[in-house]
Amino acid sequence: MNRGKSENIRPVKLYRYLEENTFNFNNLTLKFSAEIFAGESSETFSGIIRMQKDSIMWISLRSYNIEGARIVITNDSVKYLNRLDNTYYLGDFSFFTEKFQIDLDYNAIQSILTNNFFFYPETQDTTKSIANFKPCDDSSFYCMSSISQRKYARYYVDDKRPNRWERKLDKETADTLDNDMKFESNEFVFQIVKVFPELYRVRDMYIENYIQQQSLYILYDKLTKSEEQYFPKKISIELLSPMFETQLVVDIESVTINSESMSYPFKIAEKYTELTIQ
Repeated sequence: MNRGKSENIRPVKLYRYLEENTFNFNNLTLKFSAEIFAGESSETFSGIIRMQKDSIMWISLRSYNIEGARIVITNDSVKYLNRLDNTYYLGDFSFFTEKFQIDLDYNAIQSILTNNFFFYPETQDTTKSIANFKPCDDSSFYCMSSISQRKYARYYVDDKRPNRWERKLDKETADTLDNDMKFESNEFVFQIVKVFPELYRVRDMYIENYIQQQSLYILYDKLTKSEEQYFPKKISIELLSPMFETQLVVDIESVTINSESMSYPFKIAEKYTELTIQ
């Protein structure tokens, strides 16, 4: 799908092109098959995702045509039903923070699943946030980063002055812990985005929190036209933290945009036991 870029584009202009080429929908249904890798083990499954834009997301996960789990996500709630062990969870996004060791809100999850750009951490002032992005080098794709390449090299690559950066990191960590802050408050979170030329859709995105040693990498492949809009046939998501390493590879089998009828059933039987997040 990539034909090569002809020029570099400033982040402000690149962001405007991304916004103009956002995948648009009122509601959306995705049917998929997937494989998840964790350590030496892997598991295959299939599923259906239904979503009402900016409102609700319904996910059914199946194995051998038997539903094993159901998830319903809204802007401020997460509901999870595990039919394999008869457990359920009713709560907020701490479910994802605890399970995957990374802060993700509804907008981020929706954007990941629809191949759209999002700011991490979330921002209310997109003009100010994009102004902080810098161009980065790539021979095939447009690229922008929330920190400069020089700063990236000094923090994450250059080991010539480790004591200086370790002292700065220790102070930042202490400030974060003392004030009970979240990821968005420290300068050690950065985001790199690469964009398909001509299509102006996200090709891949890398997010890292240096203090927590956590990273999220999302790769989109085989963008194909579906109802006059391009959508990836494959999405790869990789999560790394000190606790685990997980990769999810999703093959999109069908895309239905703006269906006339959508339902989001979620019913808990009396025999189910509630899960709690500490």
